[in-house]
Amino acid sequence: MAKRIMIFGAHPDDETIGVGATIAKLAEVGYEVYVVTFCWSRTGEWEDTGYARAEWRERISEMRSAEALEADKVLGVKERIGLALPTQGVVNDRRTYQRVVEIIRKIRPIAIFTHYIEDKHRDHRAVSRITEEAWWKASERVLADLGEPWRARMLFFYEVFELFTHPSHVVDVTDTFSLKIDALQCFKSQMPVLGDIVSYVESLARVRGYLIGVKYGEALLQSTFMPVRISLVSSLERLEDML
Repeated sequence: MAKRIMIFGAHPDDETIGVGATIAKLAEVGYEVYVVTFCWSRTGEWEDTGYARAEWRERISEMRSAEALEADKVLGVKERIGLALPTQGVVNDRRTYQRVVEIIRKIRPIAIFTHYIEDKHRDHRAVSRITEEAWWKASERVLADLGEPWRARMLFFYEVFELFTHPSHVVDVTDTFSLKIDALQCFKSQMPVLGDIVSYVESLARVRGYLIGVKYGEALLQSTFMPVRISLVSSLERLEDML
């Protein structure tokens, strides 16, 4: 069976800011990476896009779709799934929750990545809560019409602008960080909102890399919503190999 990873984000550029270089790293070593974007469709309205240039009004939806797909090619994303929800309108309701359960069961990922719950943006917080609970519910022997149960081995939160005090993991992304920057620069319509996002992303990557003694890193925080089954002996042996 293919090795699959799922990344959940509220908006088309969130996963790139948070774990773009990790996505590229996983894709390079053979993982199939699927991105699920809650507020992304080819029919979004102008009011859902935030600040943008007036001349983009008639084509902003097409622009954002094209930008996201261009970034996906840079990072090696296999598929992007859009839930077509309005910006500032992600709600943890039954329909959205069960849709996420269904997608997890369909893709059957080894691991899931999603927003950090401690975030100012209401969409980010909603996506975090929905994804974490759906991770559990997808593993339960219920809701048979949504597919066969599947339990991803672990779930990680990623950083956008609210940062972890104590990350549980930092990924060495020195070799793929340039791809993250290339992908980020695909989102031209968002630069009026994001400002000098490239400098921010590079500075944070240097800080996170410093924590583990490398040039660039991306921080993760592992969810404890469900326990992770491990082979203690194998885990200790892997740790020994790293020393």
